[in-house]
Amino acid sequence: MKSIEFISAQNVKIEYEYATVIQRCTSALIDTAMLALYIAIMFALLSNSGFDQFMLVELFLLKLPWIFYHPVLEYLSHGQTLGKYALGIRVVTYSGERPGFREIFTRWIFKGHFMWISFSFAAMFAGLGDLIVIGIIHIIMGVVGLMYASVAEKSQRMGDVMAGTVVIKDKSSIRYSLKDVLSIKNQDNYTPEFPSVVRFTDEDMLLIKNSIQRVRKYPNPETKKFARELADESAKLIGLSETPNKRLKFLQTLLQDYVVLTRS
Repeated sequence: MKSIEFISAQNVKIEYEYATVIQRCTSALIDTAMLALYIAIMFALLSNSGFDQFMLVELFLLKLPWIFYHPVLEYLSHGQTLGKYALGIRVVTYSGERPGFREIFTRWIFKGHFMWISFSFAAMFAGLGDLIVIGIIHIIMGVVGLMYASVAEKSQRMGDVMAGTVVIKDKSSIRYSLKDVLSIKNQDNYTPEFPSVVRFTDEDMLLIKNSIQRVRKYPNPETKKFARELADESAKLIGLSETPNKRLKFLQTLLQDYVVLTRS
Protein backbone atom coordinates (compact mmCIF):
# COMPACT_ATOMS: atom_id res chain seq x y z
CA MET A 1 0.00 0.00 0.00
CA LYS A 2 1.40 3.40 -1.02
CA SER A 3 1.94 5.81 1.84
CA ILE A 4 3.26 9.27 2.69
CA GLU A 5 5.24 10.44 5.72
CA PHE A 6 4.73 13.67 7.65
CA ILE A 7 6.83 15.16 10.43
CA SER A 8 4.92 15.53 13.71
CA ALA A 9 5.26 18.43 16.16
CA GLN A 10 7.82 16.29 18.03
CA ASN A 11 9.94 15.93 14.84
CA VAL A 12 8.91 12.29 14.46
CA LYS A 13 7.76 10.82 11.16
CA ILE A 14 4.14 9.67 11.01
CA GLU A 15 3.05 7.48 8.12
CA TYR A 16 -0.34 7.68 6.40
CA GLU A 17 -1.69 5.63 3.53
CA TYR A 18 -3.05 7.30 0.39
CA ALA A 19 -6.78 6.97 -0.12
CA THR A 20 -7.50 4.41 -2.82
CA VAL A 21 -9.27 5.26 -6.07
CA ILE A 22 -12.21 3.13 -4.93
CA GLN A 23 -12.49 5.09 -1.68
CA ARG A 24 -12.40 8.39 -3.54
CA CYS A 25 -15.02 7.26 -6.04
CA THR A 26 -17.29 5.96 -3.29
CA SER A 27 -16.89 9.24 -1.42
CA ALA A 28 -17.84 11.19 -4.55
CA LEU A 29 -20.89 9.00 -5.09
CA ILE A 30 -22.05 9.59 -1.51
CA ASP A 31 -21.64 13.36 -1.91
CA THR A 32 -23.45 13.33 -5.26
CA ALA A 33 -26.31 11.22 -3.89
CA MET A 34 -26.78 13.53 -0.90
CA LEU A 35 -26.70 16.64 -3.09
CA ALA A 36 -29.13 15.07 -5.57
CA LEU A 37 -31.50 14.21 -2.73
CA TYR A 38 -31.27 17.74 -1.34
CA ILE A 39 -31.96 19.30 -4.76
CA ALA A 40 -34.88 16.95 -5.44
CA ILE A 41 -36.50 17.88 -2.12
CA MET A 42 -35.88 21.60 -2.55
CA PHE A 43 -37.09 21.54 -6.17
CA ALA A 44 -40.32 19.85 -5.11
CA LEU A 45 -40.87 22.40 -2.35
CA LEU A 46 -40.13 25.37 -4.60
CA SER A 47 -42.35 24.06 -7.41
CA ASN A 48 -45.31 24.04 -5.05
CA SER A 49 -44.49 27.27 -3.26
CA GLY A 50 -45.75 29.71 -5.87
CA PHE A 51 -42.66 31.96 -5.77
CA ASP A 52 -42.79 34.67 -8.42
CA GLN A 53 -39.02 35.05 -8.47
CA PHE A 54 -38.40 31.32 -8.93
CA MET A 55 -35.19 31.75 -10.94
CA LEU A 56 -33.53 33.80 -8.18
CA VAL A 57 -34.65 31.40 -5.45
CA GLU A 58 -33.48 28.46 -7.57
CA LEU A 59 -30.06 30.04 -7.89
CA PHE A 60 -29.53 30.47 -4.14
CA LEU A 61 -31.23 27.31 -2.90
CA LEU A 62 -30.35 24.85 -5.66
CA LYS A 63 -27.42 25.85 -7.84
CA LEU A 64 -25.14 27.62 -5.36
CA PRO A 65 -25.25 24.82 -2.75
CA TRP A 66 -24.36 22.32 -5.50
CA ILE A 67 -21.53 24.46 -6.86
CA PHE A 68 -19.93 25.41 -3.53
CA TYR A 69 -20.61 22.23 -1.54
CA HIS A 70 -17.10 20.77 -1.92
CA PRO A 71 -14.94 23.89 -1.44
CA VAL A 72 -16.90 25.23 1.52
CA LEU A 73 -17.04 21.91 3.40
CA GLU A 74 -13.42 21.02 2.66
CA TYR A 75 -12.30 24.42 3.92
CA LEU A 76 -14.43 24.41 7.08
CA SER A 77 -13.95 20.71 7.90
CA HIS A 78 -10.19 20.48 7.40
CA GLY A 79 -10.31 18.72 4.03
CA GLN A 80 -13.43 16.61 4.40
CA THR A 81 -16.86 16.47 2.82
CA LEU A 82 -19.63 14.26 4.17
CA GLY A 83 -18.59 11.53 1.75
CA LYS A 84 -14.93 11.74 2.76
CA TYR A 85 -15.92 11.70 6.43
CA ALA A 86 -17.98 8.56 5.89
CA LEU A 87 -15.03 6.85 4.16
CA GLY A 88 -12.45 8.07 6.70
CA ILE A 89 -10.36 10.06 4.22
CA ARG A 90 -9.37 13.73 3.96
CA VAL A 91 -7.47 16.23 1.83
CA VAL A 92 -4.12 17.51 3.15
CA THR A 93 -1.17 19.40 1.71
CA TYR A 94 2.16 17.73 0.95
CA SER A 95 3.35 18.81 4.41
CA GLY A 96 0.35 17.17 6.11
CA GLU A 97 -1.39 20.46 7.00
CA ARG A 98 -5.02 21.37 6.40
CA PRO A 99 -5.59 22.85 2.91
CA GLY A 100 -5.92 26.61 2.76
CA PHE A 101 -8.04 28.79 0.50
CA ARG A 102 -5.55 28.60 -2.39
CA GLU A 103 -5.41 24.80 -2.34
CA ILE A 104 -9.19 24.44 -2.01
CA PHE A 105 -9.83 26.91 -4.84
CA THR A 106 -7.31 25.22 -7.14
CA ARG A 107 -8.86 21.79 -6.55
CA TRP A 108 -12.32 23.27 -7.16
CA ILE A 109 -11.33 24.71 -10.54
CA PHE A 110 -10.72 21.19 -11.82
CA LYS A 111 -14.08 19.87 -10.62
CA GLY A 112 -17.21 19.59 -12.70
CA HIS A 113 -18.99 22.16 -10.53
CA PHE A 114 -16.66 24.96 -11.63
CA MET A 115 -16.85 23.82 -15.25
CA TRP A 116 -20.63 24.00 -14.98
CA ILE A 117 -20.40 27.75 -14.37
CA SER A 118 -18.10 28.19 -17.36
CA PHE A 119 -20.23 26.21 -19.82
CA SER A 120 -23.71 27.14 -18.60
CA PHE A 121 -23.74 30.28 -20.72
CA ALA A 122 -22.77 28.31 -23.81
CA ALA A 123 -25.45 25.78 -22.99
CA MET A 124 -28.12 28.48 -22.88
CA PHE A 125 -27.24 29.57 -26.41
CA ALA A 126 -27.18 25.96 -27.56
CA GLY A 127 -30.58 25.30 -26.04
CA LEU A 128 -29.38 22.66 -23.58
CA GLY A 129 -30.92 22.39 -20.13
CA ASP A 130 -28.93 22.60 -16.88
CA LEU A 131 -29.46 18.93 -16.07
CA ILE A 132 -27.95 17.86 -19.40
CA VAL A 133 -25.00 20.20 -18.86
CA ILE A 134 -24.45 18.88 -15.33
CA GLY A 135 -24.58 15.28 -16.49
CA ILE A 136 -22.22 15.71 -19.44
CA ILE A 137 -19.64 17.74 -17.52
CA HIS A 138 -19.62 15.49 -14.44
CA ILE A 139 -19.30 12.33 -16.51
CA ILE A 140 -16.39 13.77 -18.51
CA MET A 141 -14.59 15.19 -15.46
CA GLY A 142 -15.25 12.04 -13.45
CA VAL A 143 -13.84 9.73 -16.11
CA VAL A 144 -10.78 11.93 -16.67
CA GLY A 145 -10.15 12.21 -12.92
CA LEU A 146 -10.56 8.46 -12.41
CA MET A 147 -8.12 7.64 -15.21
CA TYR A 148 -5.55 10.14 -13.97
CA ALA A 149 -5.77 9.01 -10.32
CA SER A 150 -5.51 5.35 -11.35
CA VAL A 151 -2.04 5.84 -12.85
CA ALA A 152 -0.75 8.68 -10.65
CA GLU A 153 1.91 7.75 -8.10
CA LYS A 154 0.03 9.39 -5.23
CA SER A 155 -3.48 8.49 -6.50
CA GLN A 156 -4.05 12.16 -7.26
CA ARG A 157 -6.36 13.70 -9.78
CA MET A 158 -5.12 16.67 -11.78
CA GLY A 159 -6.64 19.17 -9.34
CA ASP A 160 -4.62 17.67 -6.48
CA VAL A 161 -1.40 17.87 -8.48
CA MET A 162 -1.96 21.53 -9.32
CA ALA A 163 -2.96 22.36 -5.74
CA GLY A 164 -0.15 20.42 -4.08
CA THR A 165 -2.54 18.22 -2.11
CA VAL A 166 -3.14 14.51 -1.54
CA VAL A 167 -6.06 12.52 -0.19
CA ILE A 168 -5.07 10.25 2.69
CA LYS A 169 -6.73 7.82 5.04
CA ASP A 170 -7.69 9.73 8.16
CA LYS A 171 -5.88 7.39 10.56
CA SER A 172 -2.16 6.70 10.65
CA SER A 173 -1.21 3.33 9.21
CA ILE A 174 0.76 2.79 12.42
CA ARG A 175 -1.94 1.93 14.94
CA TYR A 176 -1.25 2.12 18.64
CA SER A 177 -2.78 2.96 22.01
CA LEU A 178 -1.62 3.96 25.47
CA LYS A 179 -2.04 0.33 26.47
CA ASP A 180 0.87 -0.53 24.17
CA VAL A 181 3.24 1.66 26.17
CA LEU A 182 2.00 0.45 29.54
CA SER A 183 2.47 -3.15 28.42
CA ILE A 184 6.26 -2.70 28.18
CA LYS A 185 7.72 -4.59 31.08
CA ASN A 186 9.63 -2.72 33.74
CA GLN A 187 12.88 -4.03 35.22
CA ASP A 188 13.87 -3.95 38.87
CA ASN A 189 17.04 -2.04 39.76
CA TYR A 190 17.19 -0.62 36.23
CA THR A 191 19.30 2.49 35.68
CA PRO A 192 18.17 4.54 32.65
CA GLU A 193 20.93 5.07 30.12
CA PHE A 194 19.35 8.10 28.41
CA PRO A 195 17.56 10.33 31.01
CA SER A 196 16.82 12.95 28.32
CA VAL A 197 14.27 10.57 26.83
CA VAL A 198 11.64 12.16 29.10
CA ARG A 199 11.34 14.98 26.57
CA PHE A 200 9.49 12.56 24.27
CA THR A 201 5.75 11.93 24.38
CA ASP A 202 3.73 8.71 24.54
CA GLU A 203 3.01 9.10 20.83
CA ASP A 204 6.74 9.24 20.06
CA MET A 205 7.42 6.11 22.09
CA LEU A 206 4.54 4.24 20.50
CA LEU A 207 5.93 5.11 17.08
CA ILE A 208 9.33 3.75 18.12
CA LYS A 209 7.76 0.56 19.47
CA ASN A 210 5.75 -0.03 16.31
CA SER A 211 8.83 0.63 14.20
CA ILE A 212 10.75 -2.06 16.11
CA GLN A 213 7.87 -4.51 15.68
CA ARG A 214 7.65 -3.81 11.97
CA VAL A 215 11.37 -4.46 11.47
CA ARG A 216 11.00 -7.79 13.28
CA LYS A 217 7.89 -8.78 11.35
CA TYR A 218 8.85 -7.34 7.96
CA PRO A 219 12.69 -7.15 7.80
CA ASN A 220 12.76 -5.49 4.38
CA PRO A 221 14.91 -2.52 3.27
CA GLU A 222 12.04 -0.01 3.70
CA THR A 223 11.27 -0.86 7.33
CA LYS A 224 14.97 -1.01 8.22
CA LYS A 225 15.59 2.36 6.59
CA PHE A 226 12.70 3.90 8.53
CA ALA A 227 14.06 2.47 11.81
CA ARG A 228 17.53 3.85 11.08
CA GLU A 229 16.18 7.30 10.31
CA LEU A 230 14.00 7.18 13.44
CA ALA A 231 17.01 6.23 15.56
CA ASP A 232 19.12 9.04 14.06
CA GLU A 233 16.40 11.63 14.68
CA SER A 234 15.81 10.38 18.24
CA ALA A 235 19.53 10.59 18.99
CA LYS A 236 19.60 14.22 17.86
CA LEU A 237 16.59 15.10 19.99
CA ILE A 238 18.19 13.78 23.19
CA GLY A 239 21.46 15.56 22.46
CA LEU A 240 23.72 12.72 21.30
CA SER A 241 26.57 13.69 18.99
CA GLU A 242 26.15 10.46 17.04
CA THR A 243 23.74 7.55 16.90
CA PRO A 244 24.84 4.27 18.57
CA ASN A 245 25.89 1.65 16.04
CA LYS A 246 23.22 -0.84 17.08
CA ARG A 247 20.25 1.34 16.23
CA LEU A 248 17.51 -1.19 16.96
CA LYS A 249 18.94 -1.88 20.42
CA PHE A 250 19.21 1.89 20.92
CA LEU A 251 15.50 2.31 20.19
CA GLN A 252 14.66 -0.52 22.58
CA THR A 253 16.74 1.17 25.29
CA LEU A 254 14.92 4.44 24.73
CA LEU A 255 11.62 2.64 25.20
CA GLN A 256 12.69 1.00 28.45
CA ASP A 257 14.22 4.25 29.78
CA TYR A 258 11.04 6.15 29.02
CA VAL A 259 8.82 3.64 30.80
CA VAL A 260 11.08 3.50 33.87
CA LEU A 261 11.37 7.28 34.12
CA THR A 262 7.74 8.15 33.46
CA ARG A 263 5.79 5.21 34.86
CA SER A 264 7.78 4.23 37.96
